[in-house]
Amino acid sequence: MSNSGLFSIARSALLAQQQTLQTISQNIANAQTPGYSRQEAVLSATPPVRFSYGSVGTGVEVATIIRKRDVLLDDTYRNANGGASQSELHRDLLGQMEAIFGEPSETGLSNAMGQLFSAFSDLATTPSSGAAKAVVQQTGRQVAQMLNQDDTQITQQRTSSLARLTNTVAEINSTAQQIADLNQQIVTAESDGNTANDLRDARDVKVDALSKLAGVRVLNQPDGSTTVLLGNSTLVDGNTARPLSLQLVPPVPAPAVTPSDVPVKITLGTSQDALYPLGGELKALTDYVNTDIPAMRSRLDALASQLASGVNAQHSQGFTFTGITIPGTAAGNFFDAGTVTNPVRAGSIKLDATIDADASKVASSRDPNAPTDGANATALSNLRSLTTSMSFVPVVGSPPETGSFDSFFRDSMTKLGISVKTESDNATIGRTLTDQADQRRLSVSGVNTDEELSHMMQVQQAYQAASKLIKVADEMLQTLLQII
Repeated sequence: MSNSGLFSIARSALLAQQQTLQTISQNIANAQTPGYSRQEAVLSATPPVRFSYGSVGTGVEVATIIRKRDVLLDDTYRNANGGASQSELHRDLLGQMEAIFGEPSETGLSNAMGQLFSAFSDLATTPSSGAAKAVVQQTGRQVAQMLNQDDTQITQQRTSSLARLTNTVAEINSTAQQIADLNQQIVTAESDGNTANDLRDARDVKVDALSKLAGVRVLNQPDGSTTVLLGNSTLVDGNTARPLSLQLVPPVPAPAVTPSDVPVKITLGTSQDALYPLGGELKALTDYVNTDIPAMRSRLDALASQLASGVNAQHSQGFTFTGITIPGTAAGNFFDAGTVTNPVRAGSIKLDATIDADASKVASSRDPNAPTDGANATALSNLRSLTTSMSFVPVVGSPPETGSFDSFFRDSMTKLGISVKTESDNATIGRTLTDQADQRRLSVSGVNTDEELSHMMQVQQAYQAASKLIKVADEMLQTLLQII
């Protein structure tokens, strides 16, 4: 082989090792960069020169710089991340609802109802006491106000959740459009056969963000683009992103009683069908708005309605007295009875106007000729433990839940607590699986500085050997020149 051939081989080796060292330097520099994928310079022998006695190599070159990434590990991570994010947000939302009631507590609704029935019991022992009747009036007002307050806070949570859901939809749309733009840039950049590693990293970061927001799936295309699926529909295809929309779904035909909570749906593109299935934070928020809040509100509404009707039914059997006038006057309702189009609900329950204005209208007696009779107050007090006071059907077709007012409310709080615990456990398991999946993919795509430094030493030695080869080739050339 000629000296020029030696120089050419040595030069190719120097250039190849220099480019490899540059790739290693890039890895070390981005060891802590979020979303960066380790790169590797792939070396290959250059085409040999053929002679009569055989083929002689011509050196080395960097064939390509690949991005170390495992698609299957990415998919595993994104699936786990979507599930964990959904459970974590659902846990937090249910925890906020649980905090509204703060049960068990001496200042909660359960204690307030207990005080009301205790006040009726105290009135039964002193039926003519104006002070005892005032206590009944005040505790009844307190129960109504606490139900009003709980309903208001649930409405505030719905409002804030709808606002967050709106922001989440906007964030998903923005991220999807960014992925579509990156798809176009990648296809353009790779049209000459190179790999746009940095652009692919940027796209993967966006897809990871989408997996948290909406639990997406990804299909890689031959041209370098990715198709992003949300549920069973295409969110991103090539350089096109289809926007999500949030829509209210009022009941048709409109019911006589306006519902407290109008459900929402997520649609994609021009379709009016609800997107299904959802995932990630998008599902947690949608489920909370469409299922959890209406379910809890319906329980509170049922409690308010049946508490009012039950107490009213008993209270109206009594009599009230003005001074020493006999017989007494038939009592009316204790709570406002509402109307057909505006029935008693947690947000509207209140004392009857007559009771609210005058505590003496509380009926303790069931005998129109006996002002000191406390039978009606006793019967009102006994509603506390009456197991047939409440009947609630949580889901159409399911058996009703029955019990006393207090037991029904405590059972409702227990169910809410169990839901919070379940989502908390799911979130813990989901985040553990996500972290494990992330560690597995980082073992492939992450930068290990110790490995990079070890590889750098190997490249350095190869570079030094190539330098010596140039020196040897130069000495051979000088010897040849001296002979000539």
